[in-house]
Amino acid sequence: MTHRERVEASVHFSEPDRIPIDMWGTDSRLLDDFYFKVVDHLKLAEGGELERPGKTAQYVDYRLSDCFGCDFRHLVAKRPVGFEPRQDEEGNQYDEWGVGYRKVGAHSFISKHPFPEPDIFAIKRHDWPDMSDSSRAEGLSQQAYRWFEETDFAISTTTPVSGLVMDIYQYLRGSDNFFTDLLLEERFAHTLIEKIANLVEELYENLVTPVASYLTWVEFASDYGTQHGPFISPELYRKFLKTPERQIFRKIKKIAPEAKIFMHSCGSVRRLIPDLIDAGVEILSSLQPLAYEMDSFGLKRDFGRELVFHGGVDMQVAMVGSKERVIEETKRRIEAFASGGGYIGGPSNHFTGDIPVENFFAMYETFLECGTYSARRAR
Repeated sequence: MTHRERVEASVHFSEPDRIPIDMWGTDSRLLDDFYFKVVDHLKLAEGGELERPGKTAQYVDYRLSDCFGCDFRHLVAKRPVGFEPRQDEEGNQYDEWGVGYRKVGAHSFISKHPFPEPDIFAIKRHDWPDMSDSSRAEGLSQQAYRWFEETDFAISTTTPVSGLVMDIYQYLRGSDNFFTDLLLEERFAHTLIEKIANLVEELYENLVTPVASYLTWVEFASDYGTQHGPFISPELYRKFLKTPERQIFRKIKKIAPEAKIFMHSCGSVRRLIPDLIDAGVEILSSLQPLAYEMDSFGLKRDFGRELVFHGGVDMQVAMVGSKERVIEETKRRIEAFASGGGYIGGPSNHFTGDIPVENFFAMYETFLECGTYSARRAR
C-alpha cells in the first residue's frame, strides 16, 4: 500500500498492511535539544527546515521520518508578516494576542495577561490579531499540491496557534482567572470565549481553504487533562466550550468535508471523550497511558468505533527508561489499539532531551516490525 492508502484505510476503520506511523505533527515533534542529538547520532549535516522559529521545537526534518517509513507530511502555518512584536521597558515581548512573554534560560513564560480584570468593554477595545493576513498561508497551497501530486504521503495541517479556546483564554486572563471566571464571571467568560472562537475559526478557515482537497485531517490541540482527571468537569465543558468548538469544527468540515478533525489533549480526558465526539472530534491524540482512566484497552473498547486513536506510547516512564522497556511499551499500544484499524502509531507527546536516542529508534522500529496486520493475524 502507499503511505496515503495506508492512512486512509486506518482512519476509515479498515486494517491496512501495517499501522501508519507519524512524526512532525502537532504532538510528535522533536524538541530542539533532542533533535540535534538525533542529527548528531546519524552524522547528518544540519539541514532541517526552521519551520517554527522561536518555539521549543523549531525544526522539521523529514530525513528522520523517512528513515522509518513514516506516512505523513504536515503543513505548518507561517508567521504573519503584518505583525511586528513589541517589547516594553521591563523586557516583556508581546505576541499578536497582546500576551507578554519573558525568557528565562532556554524557555519563555507568560509574564503579562492583557485582561487582568473581567471587563467586557476591554474585549471590544482590545487590539486583536488580524486573521485575514494572507501571509500565514503563504506557499502552503503550492507545497500541498507538490506533496499530493509528487509523493504518496498523507497530508495534514498542524495547529496554527498554541492551543484552542480554553488555552488561549488562559493566555489572555491567566489560569486562575479562567477557572474562577467560569463560576463567578459567566457573562464575561462567554463573551471572551465567543471572541476567541470566532478568531480561531477565521484563522483555520483562511489556512484550510486553499489546501482543503489535499488533507487527510486538520489538527487542533487543547490540553484538557491533568494526570488525575480533566481540568474542568464535563458539565462546564458543555456550558462554555463545547458549542464554540463545535462551531469551529463544523466550519472546517464544511470547507474540507473529507478531512478528519484531529484533537490532541494531554492527560486524563476519559470523562470528556463523549462530549468531544459529539462536538466533532474524529481522531484523538496523546492517549497518555499513565494518566487516570486512560487505559488503552478500555479506550479502544469503549470508543474504538467512533474515534481513531493516534500516539499513546508512554513518554513519562517508558521512553526515558531502557530500550527493552520502550519495545515492550510500543508492543502494548499496538496490542491495545491496532485491531480493526483506526490507529496511527506514535508518541504520546513531543520527544524531549532526556530521552535516550536509541529509544527513539526503538519505538519506530518496533512499530515497523510488530505493526504489520498479516503478522498480527498469523498470531
